[in-house]
Amino acid sequence: MTIDEIINKTQEAIQKISDTNSSIWGTTEWNICHHLACGLKKLFENFDVDVELEKIDRRRPDIVIHKRGNNKKNLVVFQVKKCPTTQDIIGDIEEIEETFFRKPYLYEFGFFVSIGQLPKKLPRFNSDKIKIMEVYGWKIT
Repeated sequence: MTIDEIINKTQEAIQKISDTNSSIWGTTEWNICHHLACGLKKLFENFDVDVELEKIDRRRPDIVIHKRGNNKKNLVVFQVKKCPTTQDIIGDIEEIEETFFRKPYLYEFGFFVSIGQLPKKLPRFNSDKIKIMEVYGWKIT
């Protein structure tokens, strides 16, 4: 699966939440992750979608799309933040790159989803493997 396919499916899940229950975006980050994961599960039928899955090093990504039971089919790891600061983004992208892209996990892609406006200054990152999405005004930008 390509990163563009993942972007399209993620946008579709976000749009469906916005169309059916936009009040979700005003709730907690945990609740948003739950609803986003439920939407993603419908679109990634051949994968498992988990929320706050504790990894062996006690790291807990917000959402993962993978095959449970081993690290051979780890597709994408999501970090989600409401109204993130530049430091929030830097920390989450570093965690994706330094933890989830490396052994034992070897996720193929990472997404940072901002619920609310992104700060004007964004950190540099590997744009081939990591994408930043903004849900602002309850629309995807």
